[in-house]
Amino acid sequence: MAAQNAPVEIWGKIFELSCSDGGQTGRSLALVSRYIHAVSKPYQYQSIALVGPHAIERFAKSLADSSQHRRVKYLFMSTFKPCSTVLDLILGGALQTPKHPSLHPTSSDHTCQTEPRSNHEILSDMYRILEFIAPTVLNLHILMDFYREETFFPTSFTVLEELSIQGPFYDHYDCNDDFCDTLYPPIPSLRRLYLTDVFTCIKDRTYLAIRHYAPYLTHLRIQCADGYVESGRMFLRQLLPASGLEGPGDDEEFYQGYGYVDDYWQGVATVNRAEDDDDEGAKTKRPHFPETLQRIFFHPGPTQSRGNCAASYMMQVMRQTALSELEKCAQDDPRIILFKESPWVWPYSREYGYVEGKKQWLDSISGGTGGWEDS
Repeated sequence: MAAQNAPVEIWGKIFELSCSDGGQTGRSLALVSRYIHAVSKPYQYQSIALVGPHAIERFAKSLADSSQHRRVKYLFMSTFKPCSTVLDLILGGALQTPKHPSLHPTSSDHTCQTEPRSNHEILSDMYRILEFIAPTVLNLHILMDFYREETFFPTSFTVLEELSIQGPFYDHYDCNDDFCDTLYPPIPSLRRLYLTDVFTCIKDRTYLAIRHYAPYLTHLRIQCADGYVESGRMFLRQLLPASGLEGPGDDEEFYQGYGYVDDYWQGVATVNRAEDDDDEGAKTKRPHFPETLQRIFFHPGPTQSRGNCAASYMMQVMRQTALSELEKCAQDDPRIILFKESPWVWPYSREYGYVEGKKQWLDSISGGTGGWEDS
């Protein structure tokens, strides 16, 4: 039977179901015949995978010739282009894949390839692409291998349901309470949010940004880049009826003078005083999660090596204390799924993170769990 004899609606449904592999099927359909090329045109850009600064640049430039047919529903965009040799070894199983490869830090890994384009140019292209896909994208996965000032994007997504961003990120330490309202347009449609390499401190506004950015979030997955995770336990406690954190107790003076450690306990005291305050305004400004959350997957991050100095020892004590608190939070609230620590022993964590991230994205847009299983 000639292809022209089948109704266009049937072809459309076939193309809609098949174009969910990052763009390979869409490119192939464009070469079959003139008729198939024309009929499949609305679906050829349904799922796109852009890997590396040059691929991002080419796609951004192609938007000058954009038409109504370029409707992107699923986008994977990575500023990091993995070394092909290492990637082949990972995919071929020659290198053992860690249990949770996305848990490892990405800011200082070895890479086989350097890109000449500046971070500013890459971000400019990314913002242009995000503005173009904002009305139609449902699932967006972004992997970045350089720091930028904001965790989220100043783009108003209309129908976005799932967002994954692999860091690293700066925190929102210097932001006032109105910062998120002015920079991040809220996304009421967003239900699932996955963030890796998130560094949080006791006074930052990252979680306040999450509440504003995704007010109806149902699933949140976070992996901390902070090796001491002490702030993570405070934020998880916002999910529980009981409020406040225990301070250092009788050893409080021992913590003073250790910089970040001392700042942390002073921050805890400030938070506890706010919780005891009768002023409702002070309470509403505390970081807390969207009330619609059904599941939160929390990865404490990689295990940190123990140094010989006293400050390093105190950091290890704080980490163990924080992990115990996190375990208690997970026991008290069934919504919290706490993952175990993973050792930092892999020399190619960015490549592993890329493989894991793209695998989860492809699984999600194909109807799978996409990394949201409870294990």
